[in-house]
Amino acid sequence: MPTIKEIAEIAGVSPSTVSNVINGHTNKMRPDTLAKVQKILKQENYVSNMGGRLLAKNGSRLIVLIMTYTRREEKNAVQDPFFSELIGALEQEIRELGYFMILYTSSSAEESLRMVDAWNVEGIILQGCAPWDCSTYMKNTHIPLVFIDTYFEEGGEKFINIGLEDKRGGELVAEHLIEQGHKRIAFLLDEQYPFGVDAERLKGFMNIMKKHEIQFSSKDDFYVFSYRKKEREAYFKEFAKTHLHKYTALCFASDFYAADVVNTFRDIGVDVPEQVSICGFDDNIFASTCRPMLTTVRQDVTEKAKLAVNRLMQMIRNEPIEEKDTKLPVELVVRDSIKRMKQ
Repeated sequence: MPTIKEIAEIAGVSPSTVSNVINGHTNKMRPDTLAKVQKILKQENYVSNMGGRLLAKNGSRLIVLIMTYTRREEKNAVQDPFFSELIGALEQEIRELGYFMILYTSSSAEESLRMVDAWNVEGIILQGCAPWDCSTYMKNTHIPLVFIDTYFEEGGEKFINIGLEDKRGGELVAEHLIEQGHKRIAFLLDEQYPFGVDAERLKGFMNIMKKHEIQFSSKDDFYVFSYRKKEREAYFKEFAKTHLHKYTALCFASDFYAADVVNTFRDIGVDVPEQVSICGFDDNIFASTCRPMLTTVRQDVTEKAKLAVNRLMQMIRNEPIEEKDTKLPVELVVRDSIKRMKQ
């Protein structure tokens, strides 16, 4: 791997300029200089030796949590209470074992792997990885790696994952709505082509609709909104004008969005649940603090974190792991956001 001095010679700049680029001190740097140095760093596959400074007799004691997050231009990764609760639970478990946690958000497997090499971490926990990126991580690092909330492509049975009975959660929601007399139900997501947990929750929901022979079309009753706040709220308001009359209930794959639509509807005079019922997923703090309180699917985020750290420690100690893909149970929590329809 080239040194900073060698990179500087290739770029025709001083070593201090290269160092400033590596460490993010670029506020006063000319854009063309910055672009040139960054290009050469990438071409030369340069990795800084930050981890070397931390490497001690018993290893770095560093565990990195990588969140595959593509939406940093709109909001930070911990605004959703699910993520903040997961991060807090993981950090506590890791700290109690005498390790330290690095939190890293990235939408690129290659970028994440470069960071992992730079810090010389002892273990990796990866949350919400897309199925097509899993093999990239596994093939390009020898570091013990545990996935959270990940669904793999064919051959992924050898990966270690701590997940949830997401499909069952979707089934529970659909079953409850049908029991309450709802037959005209829409499902709303922030992805046109959902994958992972959202896809499984939608799949479970659709299975029950089909089982009870209740009409649900992935073309006509599945709606996609933007994750960007202003666009999302505008979409919900327009949905209320143009589509709401067709449905008695709306399902969301997270409480974050379900609570958001409850508040947006309230602002425009749509009564939940009198005019439309709303249900979510996760049972995070939004579910119990919004009004009406949300009917939702509860998951144990703390248990998910404990198991992920436990599996990672087993891998670090080279201990055998019998259960590769753990699916934690879910539970329907009935509150006030779903109205019982007259039969």
